[in-house]
Amino acid sequence: MTVRNGDDVPHTLRVIVLQPVLEVTDPAGFTLWPVAGIEPYGLLPLSGALAPAEVGTAVMSIAAHNDVVPAADDHPPRPADPLGSFLHGLLTMDDLFASGGLRVTDTASGVTLLPGCCNGLEERRDWFDVLDGDGWVSFATTRSRSPNATATPSA
Repeated sequence: MTVRNGDDVPHTLRVIVLQPVLEVTDPAGFTLWPVAGIEPYGLLPLSGALAPAEVGTAVMSIAAHNDVVPAADDHPPRPADPLGSFLHGLLTMDDLFASGGLRVTDTASGVTLLPGCCNGLEERRDWFDVLDGDGWVSFATTRSRSPNATATPSA
């Protein structure tokens, strides 16, 4: 089935949709800036249409996942103020971790593959290895909710 939007650009309803999603950190007790009331450890779809509180949730989650004391001596010490202390890892770490990944939805069948355990948005390029037949990516499906589902190239 094909429909047209207001600009008369054809759009098919049966597509594979890749959506970057971020795993939301528990915002309980977080008061540094406004955050959305999203379920902790749920997935926040990322897009240019996020509301300001959703952007705040995304930044809070990324900062929280990187709130570690750097091992290297070449990083500045953690500031004493609450905001500087919370953002310290986000602003000083070389390799940031953004828990989440790509959500894949087949709109024809309704099957959705969710990022598996321990996936991060920074690993999204691993998909190229899968497509080249030389890698793997783990998922959980909306039907099985199994964290062991993997996408592997067919022989």
